[in-house]
Amino acid sequence: MPPASAVEGPQGMPRVNYGFIGLGRMGLPMALNLREKMPLTSKLFVLDISKARIDAFLEQSRSLGPVEVASSPKEVAEHCDVIITSLPPGEPARRVFTDPSTSILAAKVDDKSKLVIDTSTLDVQSSLEIRKQIVDSGFGDFVDSPISGGMEGARRGKLSAIVGGTREVFDQVQPIVLAWSDPDHVYHCGPAGSGLAAKIINNYIASISYVALCEGMNTGVRFGLDPKVLTDVINASSGMCWNSMHMSPIKGIHPTSPASQGFKGGPDGGPGLDLATESTEMTVELMSQVNAKSVMAEVMRDIWKRASSGYTLSSKPSAPRDIC
Repeated sequence: MPPASAVEGPQGMPRVNYGFIGLGRMGLPMALNLREKMPLTSKLFVLDISKARIDAFLEQSRSLGPVEVASSPKEVAEHCDVIITSLPPGEPARRVFTDPSTSILAAKVDDKSKLVIDTSTLDVQSSLEIRKQIVDSGFGDFVDSPISGGMEGARRGKLSAIVGGTREVFDQVQPIVLAWSDPDHVYHCGPAGSGLAAKIINNYIASISYVALCEGMNTGVRFGLDPKVLTDVINASSGMCWNSMHMSPIKGIHPTSPASQGFKGGPDGGPGLDLATESTEMTVELMSQVNAKSVMAEVMRDIWKRASSGYTLSSKPSAPRDIC
């Protein structure tokens, strides 16, 4: 990283080249916000496996500043001082970071002070293992900085950044993550892995609250309550939560919810079941590591297993199917 004097703009972003790997549903708008807010003299290198997403990014970023498309994570690492990743968990993330021929760690670099900001939602242990390899190689530093706030937050640059790392690294990271984050929602959660721990715990709690909301709304509708009135009561009372405010399972209550989009993925819809399943498994693993007691984990696992067992809206069952 450059000295403090080599910064630009109100956020004090370093005047260096940046790389962004992963232009998915969240990554693309985040990268657009980064290109808009980073120094104009800096170049942004982007990489994604989808040519359509690359083309969409190039079209939308045309007037924002210099952009170059990289051919591999290795190329991004060789040209950039700051590398941001937004990746699916598991093997895709490992390939980007540790593949012996094409990954970030395969890069041949003279400058050993590079910074990797991983905004992916990985399990804590995998992230710590990747961080160890990067730090031990002398490549630079690695910080887990998962995000929360949905696609609308990503588009508006108002995400929450949930950071795990030393205080020194957090101070370096903060001006950069502000490119896609709300200044009031940038959190230093503690040492490496802490950002991911906080993120997956939040996801776990959110998925449980969504199941409870579905059960409550189903009960109310069967009783004969107006779902809009019931929603208003919940949101004015102690049952209020993010899901009750934005993600009603009843069509028409929240126009941007998956229910109002036919569960095909609205503005903040998408792979909800996959995310819920992954978050539950990651949290169960974390619970095991810290010897934390769980009452709901097996219940949630069973719900997601049955929900993904082949039931689709197109199957048109003759009677309502109870998942919970």
